[in-house]
Amino acid sequence: MQMAEAFWTVERYDDGSYTLWTYSGDGQSWASADYEPGAESCELVQSGPRRFWDATEAAHAWWDAQGRPDFERFGLTVSREGQRAWLDSPDNPVPVVR
Repeated sequence: MQMAEAFWTVERYDDGSYTLWTYSGDGQSWASADYEPGAESCELVQSGPRRFWDATEAAHAWWDAQGRPDFERFGLTVSREGQRAWLDSPDNPVPVVR
């Protein structure tokens, strides 16, 4: 599952903790997750019309349900109509979350 027009970045800290940011290109929607080594959970915040963390969880669930495929199993077809990501075969498109 792919998240349309989504970007991410990570802020890493000296103690091994980090913050993962996902955000939309227009800056209206974003989510952040703060990880601390050894913690059983992380602090999560999301804002905007697109629920970025919900979409991230859906994408992870899809990837897990596909058997956690490696990068090499994915492909991309580009044509005049646009581009399409696929898994294992062009006949198996990767769903898009908008």
